[in-house]
Amino acid sequence: MHEFESFVYLDMEKTGSTFISRLLKRFARETAIRKRHHSPMGADFDPDKFYFISVRDPLDAYLSLYSYGCQSQGKVYARMRNQGNTNYYDGTEEDFGAWLLFVLQKENAGTLGDRYHLVADGRIARLLGLQSYRYLRLALPDAEALLADCESEDDIRAVFEANKLPKFVIRHENFVDDLCRLIEGPLKDRFDDVAGALDYARNAEPLNRSERVDKGDRGFRIKRSLREELKEREWLLAELFGY
Repeated sequence: MHEFESFVYLDMEKTGSTFISRLLKRFARETAIRKRHHSPMGADFDPDKFYFISVRDPLDAYLSLYSYGCQSQGKVYARMRNQGNTNYYDGTEEDFGAWLLFVLQKENAGTLGDRYHLVADGRIARLLGLQSYRYLRLALPDAEALLADCESEDDIRAVFEANKLPKFVIRHENFVDDLCRLIEGPLKDRFDDVAGALDYARNAEPLNRSERVDKGDRGFRIKRSLREELKEREWLLAELFGY
């Protein structure tokens, strides 16, 4: 999270979060109070602040995460290496499919980190895919406590609707336009130089961009059964954003 005096950016992994935080640090009028990389808000959150978050199509996020691992980078890669599972990281379409199937399986949640396999005694990992969980742990204050008694998808829906923090969402596929709407809208009075912030959003070079393994005109072809498995596991993001 990147917290300022009157607003908070909830920085989900692989959604352009480094770029957004850099923009806020450079142009925000307010003093930064806390910055904890990809960390959730605790029970001490201020409900009067304006919260916003960034999000990404889960398939695209998994492709980015896999590409990062093919460069021997990232926490997921490190855990899979420690478990002897680096054979997935050849960077081919076939190996990405095998890797994605592995990370979608509920029994492999312990490999993925972020306490994913521990929340609600493991029930959350059985009910929800990693990318949806990453969104949920940032979108809720003191998420582990709120999710502790969830036993079904409907329980998760109810907790989310009653406690969600974000009032604005930057979608990765519409990154620049959404970021500019945020700068010109809800955050307008929190910037000294709105025009400069807009110019930065539109023209600055992206940060920490991974070299994608699926680059090229065709990209990776994902089997229909695997896409269906992905949508079933990432049902929360599918429901909220149509992914």
